[in-house]
Amino acid sequence: MSCGTLHFLKIYVVLRHIYERFRILELPPQVQALVDAISALPGVAACFCGPKPLAEIETSDLSLPGEFGDLPQAAIIRTNGGRENEVIIQTEVIFDRSLNAWLSIEFLAWWVRDWGRSGHEIQMRPMALPPQAYEIQLGRTLKFFIEYFVIEDGNSYDKTLEIIGKMGEDITSNFELYKKCFENPAEFTGDAESI
Repeated sequence: MSCGTLHFLKIYVVLRHIYERFRILELPPQVQALVDAISALPGVAACFCGPKPLAEIETSDLSLPGEFGDLPQAAIIRTNGGRENEVIIQTEVIFDRSLNAWLSIEFLAWWVRDWGRSGHEIQMRPMALPPQAYEIQLGRTLKFFIEYFVIEDGNSYDKTLEIIGKMGEDITSNFELYKKCFENPAEFTGDAESI
């Protein structure tokens, strides 16, 4: 990994920490709209979103601590590192432990599947920390990433911001379309064969 990519990721981590702790950074409107769209879903406790350059990420970087552990390991291993001009739109979603959260997870899983089936390079995956470190963590570290892979034209983030804007609009419109399903969801019958 080049010093430039490592430097960018360090800056990203610091800025994200400042944003999370003090909420003083203003996000681009497209990013804020996506965060707002997901945060409006029932049971969402928090949502964070930001682009991360993958172009200079190597498979050996996946063993590094911190934000590197949140990268999409399988995708990076399959391509033997990030592709040229590749950016990942990584949206982190943390849910509370309610039935509404379960419904929102299912809704987002469907939405990601639908986008993927229509040709978008998108995935949703869970992530958690070890069950125990200095104290027990099991039960409080589960979160989900929605990840969209973009090949940018050069050094701009124009295409990335355009896609982020479309994601936010589409989640909002689909939530409005299916809102009644949240109000009166189907019950799980235990028949796993019918899913």
